[in-house]
Amino acid sequence: MSKISIAKHLLLAGAAALVFTIPAHAQTLESAMRTAKSSSAASAASQQRVETLDDEADTMIRDYRALLQQIDNIKLFVDQQDVYLQSQKAELKSLARQLDTVEAIKQGMAPMMLRMTVAIEDAIEDDLPFLLDERRARVSRVKAALANPKVTPVEQYRQVLNAYKIEVSYGQGLDSYEGAHPTRSGEKVNFLRYGRVSLVYMTKDETDIGYYDRSTKSWLPVDGGRALSIRQAIRVAKGEAAPKLVFAPIVGAN
Repeated sequence: MSKISIAKHLLLAGAAALVFTIPAHAQTLESAMRTAKSSSAASAASQQRVETLDDEADTMIRDYRALLQQIDNIKLFVDQQDVYLQSQKAELKSLARQLDTVEAIKQGMAPMMLRMTVAIEDAIEDDLPFLLDERRARVSRVKAALANPKVTPVEQYRQVLNAYKIEVSYGQGLDSYEGAHPTRSGEKVNFLRYGRVSLVYMTKDETDIGYYDRSTKSWLPVDGGRALSIRQAIRVAKGEAAPKLVFAPIVGAN
């Protein structure tokens, strides 16, 4: 074989070898590229998972902190409620003591009001005999209130105190009213009360004048010369004349 033929054979063989070698390298490169892409995708997925887990961790941390805050708020609320509870317990104890005191006062008020009522009744009977029916009726109403369990102690005390005030007021000022003759039935007279100093009556025709004597508990006559001054005092008491100085018949003034 000539040298030219041998060279041609070698050239053809190299070309064939080159043809078969290039596809193998291309396949390896393509495989590597696929591996790289797969690795990049895996890395991206892994990074996504890491970021997701990180976000979830942040969320859990925020939730945990929020839960801790709620716990602190609940503790604070419980502490405040405990303070309120202790305050209410103290108030209940105070109210219980006050109720005990009120009950003790109530128990002491009942006999006190009875004594006051008896004192008013005795004072009326020993006093000048003016407006006896009205004053005795008032005492009877007070007694009825004290005997009625449905009437509160406050109302009972109010009635007793009111009776006292009215009796005290009788000792002030001048008063005149019409009533039955103290010794003769069927006849009307004008009574004149000088506070609690003196009680006088005078008939309509001014012929019979008398005053009440405390010492003898009887009616004694008054000199007719006093008729004018008594008439003037009656007019002042009834508001029919301007206030002026008046004189009251007393013991020894007949």
